[in-house]
Amino acid sequence: MGQSSEPTFVFIKYENRKQMKNSNNKQVLASYFEAFGRGDMVAVRSHFHPNCKIVSVREASRVNGQLHGSYQGLEEAETFLGNIVSLFDTQSFEVKSLMEAEENVVYAHGSFVHKVKAKGNMFESDWVQRCVIADGKILEYRFYEDSAAYEIAAH
Repeated sequence: MGQSSEPTFVFIKYENRKQMKNSNNKQVLASYFEAFGRGDMVAVRSHFHPNCKIVSVREASRVNGQLHGSYQGLEEAETFLGNIVSLFDTQSFEVKSLMEAEENVVYAHGSFVHKVKAKGNMFESDWVQRCVIADGKILEYRFYEDSAAYEIAAH
């Protein structure tokens, strides 16, 4: 068989699947990515719920200025966004798909290329993001990337 450029998805059906509570959840995340692409950090911040939780790669405390780890609330969401801007010069960021799931969950995946500002090295990765939407805002944000590739590019 030849290689297809289209991704293949397999869904397992199960009983008692809960209905999505809000079919606009996918649009919340799409709007977030659009604002990020414009560099409009005020609009990006406005997509986060006041009680948001952000997990970048791993759920753990962070050293000041460190990107990967946990952030809680809007003030730390601003810290998270500031860390991204201070660490990287984004060369490309592609959202390949957005998918709604049950329980107000939205998944996204794609790829990016960042130039690590401190070293000038390129950091390329595929990524996946899982968000829980509440009250039209991102309540929980989990972002996963190739953290080993980041460590190589950053050092």
